[in-house]
Amino acid sequence: MRRLLAAAAAALLAVAGCSEPGDEGDRELIPDQDPQPTWSVGCESGPNPIDGVGELTLPCLGEGSETAVGVGDRPLVVTLWASWCQPCLEEAPEIEAFYRAFGDRIDVLGVDTADTREKGRWFAEEFDFTFPSVFDADEELRTAFGVPGLPGIAFVDPDGTVAEVVNEPGVTTESLTETAESAFGLDLE
Repeated sequence: MRRLLAAAAAALLAVAGCSEPGDEGDRELIPDQDPQPTWSVGCESGPNPIDGVGELTLPCLGEGSETAVGVGDRPLVVTLWASWCQPCLEEAPEIEAFYRAFGDRIDVLGVDTADTREKGRWFAEEFDFTFPSVFDADEELRTAFGVPGLPGIAFVDPDGTVAEVVNEPGVTTESLTETAESAFGLDLE
């Protein structure tokens, strides 16, 4: 009886697609044949600290150097993600498309959260991220922004004020554009 219950529970979890940090999830991003990802995008820090975050430094996911998390002269979109997060897999191409469309006017910073650096780099490589990302194993930014779980996105004004936080999955390039226009008072068309 105990085996039957265990098998039923395992089947339900598989059908539900549940994953936690460290679980394999529905999609494996680390190929067997290559032990190291090649993705590497350098990080630059903005001089203005973000309200509620302060003087936080985190390792750059791409190159590993310590990076102060701040905002510069342009608005900043901070996207919290992880390789084990199923909704993050769906949102990743949308965020990259947003950055490619508006990266000349709005900075984007990815935050690999509660993950391993290697899996985070594979995730960034899989989705061909061209925006910088930092590695936040201890979830300091997720906590600072009040995001209960991944994914999460914060829209930060150049003065460091958090203008908007989206903590529901399912963002699209269009919804990111609309929220950025509203949060930053921009016309991005």
